[in-house]
Order: sequence, then C-alpha cells, then structure tokens
Amino acid sequence: MADPASIETIRAAVEVILPGDGVLPSGADLDVQRHVAELADGYLEGFADMIAALLDAYAAERAGGPFKDLDPAERIAVLRAMASEEIQDLRDAADAVFVFSYGGMYSEWTGFDRQQRALRVPAAWARVGYDGPVLGHPDFRTGDPGPAPDVRQVEP
Repeated sequence: MADPASIETIRAAVEVILPGDGVLPSGADLDVQRHVAELADGYLEGFADMIAALLDAYAAERAGGPFKDLDPAERIAVLRAMASEEIQDLRDAADAVFVFSYGGMYSEWTGFDRQQRALRVPAAWARVGYDGPVLGHPDFRTGDPGPAPDVRQVEP
C-alpha cells in the first residue's frame, strides 16, 4: 500500500479533479484517493508513491512547494503540465490520477459499504441519471433471467 504522505498528495489531486458542489460531495470527501492508490499499486507496485513524487517534483519546480500545499489553481496547472509532457510515462502517471479518480467517483466503489458488505446506490449515479447495472437490454436477452437485482442492497 502507498505511503500515507503519498495518499495525502493524491488526495490533493482528487480535490481539484472532483470538487464538491454543495450537493455531491467531493471525491476526497468520499475517500477516492484510496481508490486511486489501490488501483495504481495494483497496476504496478509502488506506482502510487511514484505518482505522488512526480506531483511533488512538478509542484516544487513550478510553485516552490509540495503539491498538497498548492492552491487549487496551482494544482490544476501542475496536472496540466504533467498531462501535456512529451514523455509518455509522465503523461501516463497524470492520466492514471484522472482515470482512477473518475472510476472511484462514478463506479460502485463509493456505494459499497464495507462494514455491512452491501452495495447502495452511489450519490454520483443519481446525479448523472444512471439507474445502475442491468442484466441486458430486453431485445438482446434470451430466456427470462428473472427480476433484476435491487442495486441498493446487493450482497457480494
């Protein structure tokens, strides 16, 4: 698992990628940074720490301090700079933060209650008008699959 300081740096990125709006909580409020770190390290062990180190290096070069200490506009500038780098590996690191952040926010990840091991509809789904998974379009199903599961209470 990523170093706690790395997760805080990733949290700072998640805060500007997925800010709250007063209705929907921010990605950081939903702990999406943990999702980003887990997926990054699942892809390549130590990748979350490397992403955080790159964010901090870019922040130090452009603004003179650690990424998490920058204001939102400076953080966005750092993410844009990394995402437009000529070196593919640097763009991939920035892309990973974006893709894994959006995945954490809009997948079932934020709706899964780990304590009760139950899936509830994530707030983001209702906000974007997504009703949850379906067993397939009726025109393409063969046979009767039975009733669709209730997404608010699906046991794993």
